[in-house]
Amino acid sequence: MGTKSSLVLCDLLQFQSKVEAALDLILINSVPLVGNSETSLICIADRWSSRESVTIGRDYEALMSQHQDPLEVTEDEKRGTAKKVVWKREQAGETIGAYYCEGKVKDEMTRIRTMKMPLGASFLPVALTMTVNKGEHVNISFIRKIAKEEDAVIYKNGSFIHAVPRHEVPNVLEVTYSEVLLQDAGVYSARYIGGNTFTSAYTRLIVRRCAAQKWGPRCSSICPVCMNNGICHEDTGECICPPGFMGKTCEKACGDNTFGRTCKESCKENSGCKYYMFCLPDPYGCSCATGWKGLACDEECQSGFYGPDCKLKCNCNNRGKCDRFKGCLCQFGWRGLHCEKEGKMFRYYEDHPNIRGFV
Repeated sequence: MGTKSSLVLCDLLQFQSKVEAALDLILINSVPLVGNSETSLICIADRWSSRESVTIGRDYEALMSQHQDPLEVTEDEKRGTAKKVVWKREQAGETIGAYYCEGKVKDEMTRIRTMKMPLGASFLPVALTMTVNKGEHVNISFIRKIAKEEDAVIYKNGSFIHAVPRHEVPNVLEVTYSEVLLQDAGVYSARYIGGNTFTSAYTRLIVRRCAAQKWGPRCSSICPVCMNNGICHEDTGECICPPGFMGKTCEKACGDNTFGRTCKESCKENSGCKYYMFCLPDPYGCSCATGWKGLACDEECQSGFYGPDCKLKCNCNNRGKCDRFKGCLCQFGWRGLHCEKEGKMFRYYEDHPNIRGFV
């Protein structure tokens, strides 16, 4: 075997090891826009994982200037293997900052990152996280909510990168990369110069190290077609499915208010998954559960739309009906993402009504 072939095989074996050791980890950021209400973080791992392998902490790599007090991490008795941090209404000011949820299986560590920001911030990001591919054009946008006679400033991972004079502050404050690079990834924050960490808005830019639809050690393999806004992992080639979908290509929809790799987890509150921002391992980032949108995940999808952040359009054919959680619900005798194919639902669905799929 030649040297080049040996290196490729070695890379592939390392990547296979990562796939086998992958941990099904989810971080729920309840009420990411913090106002005068209780808020929390919930870190959920596979039920077979030990509780000691899961933890929640402050992400000082992303943001140094935040509270230094240790978090009060407790076990979530409602779930199999989960930890949580809960802040009461009177503790709202202590929640602003960056956090992580971490889990370990074998020798592989999985870390998920998220942020909490003040509801009354002068600027708010378009999304809590953005995922782009290496080399793509990207605009990191903050929408001005409060007008002030002050310069606006933007930081990356706590370091100053850009300022806009007070008389030139636009309604949408932007940082633009014409061809984004891996080193451009990080947590971006925006505020007026007279503000501070606790009046800032945050968004996190995630950059896949491969071009679109490519994965592997040398980005030479073709990604599967990840449906329902799933994202191809550049290391494993697997689809990371958004909350509310499962399957190798995220083709199966879970039932209302259920999530997880096998749809076995559920939102246990009366309001379902409303107010819950779900964060998954990179390169997915964070999104609302299927059927919800907005930075607070408190807005229902408009008619004809579904999925995480309501970014997907149903376009149902053959009298199919659009469900904001699942997408097109097809009439008998039709199947497919848009009910465009003849056929019937397979038996697995009949035995497992919380999952929708087709043959």
